[in-house]
Amino acid sequence: MLKGLITERDIVAAEDAFPGIWRFYDQLDDKPGTFLELVWRFAGRLCEPPRAAASAPAGR
Repeated sequence: MLKGLITERDIVAAEDAFPGIWRFYDQLDDKPGTFLELVWRFAGRLCEPPRAAASAPAGR
């Protein structure tokens, strides 16, 4: 169970603030222990370059 100020009972409010976060949570094999860690992982995912773009040759 997720611990912290926001728990599974607050899914609707969390989803409103971070669209897609609960789908992301459901897909994680290693679940975070707190909501803050979940947000950190979710936001970090948004900052990563797309895999296809990262492997594309430079200059294209």
